Amino acid sequence: MKKTPVAATALALTLLATACGGSGGSDGETTLRFAIWGSEERYEVVQAAVQAFMDDNPGIQVETTIAEYDPYWQRMNTEMAGGNAPDVFLMSDRHLREYTGRNVVMDLAPHVGEGVRTDDIIPQVMGLGTDGDHLWGLPMSQITITMPYNPGLWEEAGAEAPELGWTWDDYLEAAQLVSEHTDEEVYGASDFGGIESWFKVYLSQKGKSLYTEDGELGYTADDVVEWWEMATEFREAGATTPGEITNDRTAGSPMFQRHSASEFTPDSTFGPDHGEQFDGDFALAPLPQADSLGLYAEPAMLISASARTSHEEESLALIDYIVNEPAAAEALGMAFGLPANQTNREHIAAGLEGAWQQVYEYEELVGPELKEGPPAPPQGASTLFDLFTTYYEDVMFDRADPEEQARAFYAEAEQVVADNQD
Repeated sequence: MKKTPVAATALALTLLATACGGSGGSDGETTLRFAIWGSEERYEVVQAAVQAFMDDNPGIQVETTIAEYDPYWQRMNTEMAGGNAPDVFLMSDRHLREYTGRNVVMDLAPHVGEGVRTDDIIPQVMGLGTDGDHLWGLPMSQITITMPYNPGLWEEAGAEAPELGWTWDDYLEAAQLVSEHTDEEVYGASDFGGIESWFKVYLSQKGKSLYTEDGELGYTADDVVEWWEMATEFREAGATTPGEITNDRTAGSPMFQRHSASEFTPDSTFGPDHGEQFDGDFALAPLPQADSLGLYAEPAMLISASARTSHEEESLALIDYIVNEPAAAEALGMAFGLPANQTNREHIAAGLEGAWQQVYEYEELVGPELKEGPPAPPQGASTLFDLFTTYYEDVMFDRADPEEQARAFYAEAEQVVADNQD
């Protein structure tokens, strides 16, 4: 599995300084720029993996930068437009089509088997980066959606523990019991209606999807009406957080702020000590389901390279190392979810503990029922993601009728899709 460092071959090349990405230094070293988004904790584990790469490739230096999600994309837009993009960067599903459409992302397909390896990567997570004969990035991990909850509080309230196959009606009943037990000091659940990612799972449970293969909307206005009317039923029953709590993210999600006893989240969002924030009263459960579980196995993000980098070989080497080398997997742990590389997944399993061990066990539980992740959404997907939340805010604060608001959202969503296909 160990791959020969690129230093011996790469450093034999004459590397020239360039305005694009990193530089070739006068001392014979190459410097790559690697951009990521996320928390300081994520930066630390990524930097540990990068350090392992530099130790194995002493002629390559990597400058890693980190930003929060929105500033990250603002900066990427500026640097891409200016021709000074990082050599290697993280890529989200909702931005992929936009950037590949601008021809600024390197196609990795011609380098498979030489610059990058894909033979040991779980096939279910390859779909996002694959577009016909193109490969726009390697998957950083495998994630799915989970429901963290407080099992002790649920038991005190008389709510049944969630398990595979439980339904949305079961969730409503359990969440109501928790809210009533605490006199609504802690709600049974965080309001889920305004997050497109959870709607995506609901659609999947009903055999639908956010987008068709040709980039059209994969659902109808009636589907949005159904989703927002269900969320309203939960909220009006006191089962989920009211608007003022749901909308207050100054100190984290409602569950983080101890205002709710359950919510939905990608299982890549946990650190190993996550359970300590809830005094150990913390467990992971599958989402309630409609016709099926509906969960996808998909990467949290891709790791991609600039099409304009002057350090193609070194950039490919960094991408390959982060995804496929055991040393990188040890450093990253479960910070991005399960390793996409099967051998690395097995390699780190024995050393997991705390919430990361819980995530691993959760993925083992739902794994047989996970669907292959969908392809990248069309251009405009990031706009629709934000619009979904914006339109729901008026529903959440009871300023708009769920059906009228859902149909207004859908009409604008259709227009956004059409505008991006012109």
